[in-house]
Amino acid sequence: MPAYLKIPVYLVAVLAAGGLVAPWVFWGGQALAAAGATDWLAKFPFHRVLSRSVQVSALVLLWPALVWIGLRRVKDLGLQRNRSAGRDLAAGLVLAVGIVALLAVIYLFAGWFVLRPDPEWSKLGRIVLTAIAVGGIEELIFRGVILGLCLWSLRPTAAIAVSSLLFAVLHFLKPARSSLQAGEVHAWSGWTELLNFTAAWPEPGVLAGGMVSLFVAGWILGSATVKTHSLWLPIGLHSGWVFAQQTSQLFLRPAAGETSDLWPWVGPNLVSGAVPTGILPLAALVLTGALVGLYLRHVFRPVATRVA
Repeated sequence: MPAYLKIPVYLVAVLAAGGLVAPWVFWGGQALAAAGATDWLAKFPFHRVLSRSVQVSALVLLWPALVWIGLRRVKDLGLQRNRSAGRDLAAGLVLAVGIVALLAVIYLFAGWFVLRPDPEWSKLGRIVLTAIAVGGIEELIFRGVILGLCLWSLRPTAAIAVSSLLFAVLHFLKPARSSLQAGEVHAWSGWTELLNFTAAWPEPGVLAGGMVSLFVAGWILGSATVKTHSLWLPIGLHSGWVFAQQTSQLFLRPAAGETSDLWPWVGPNLVSGAVPTGILPLAALVLTGALVGLYLRHVFRPVATRVA
């Protein structure tokens, strides 16, 4: 079986394990709160516990899956030591944050969005941590592992396309927000909620817009990985997008209260508010991709010589 065909098996195993573990994690949190130990975990609703259980399962099962697939060394994924890692990381952050900031300025001058009078500054630290965690973990999995394995059996363009499609689709295979109470959670609730993932989907036009945005973002990140043989530029871009997008939501709000009247120019943010939709956000992504291409052509130099 080709390596890229084993990836779906790994993904199914991740969902199955996460769905099986989630109820027990949820009950454990309730038990700790009842015993007076801590109520931190008990504060999370079941769908949030399920989502985190799936993410942890992806990390726990990653190494066994790679051994099964046949990976032995980082070199096998096409990654090399990057001696200009800091420069690439900074370039990704600046490009991503700069273009999203430009987009926010356009929204303000167009009168579509206004500044929030009382932004919750306390959320800024959490946004930074989220950007670091999401950028690092997702790039390790999608560009480091999935793209690397696709490159075993496919040409670079096809490998980037397949990994970008998986990147887009998997973002929407997540549990919908549910109102399950503690007494309603049973041993199979995790699997039941995962099978109900389409309940969280928006109307088809907006869903398609989110898929296209994610695919284009995945293509930019995949191309940067293939060109640099490193994850530092993609991590900078991804972390920068998450930080800039969530910070924009912290300081801006739609002038009319909703973005539905602005569609198709601007649409609602999907997947935990981190994936913008609409023609203008897509144009911003394309512009970012063009600037990344200029950076790779005129600034980046392949200085990596040793295997990481």
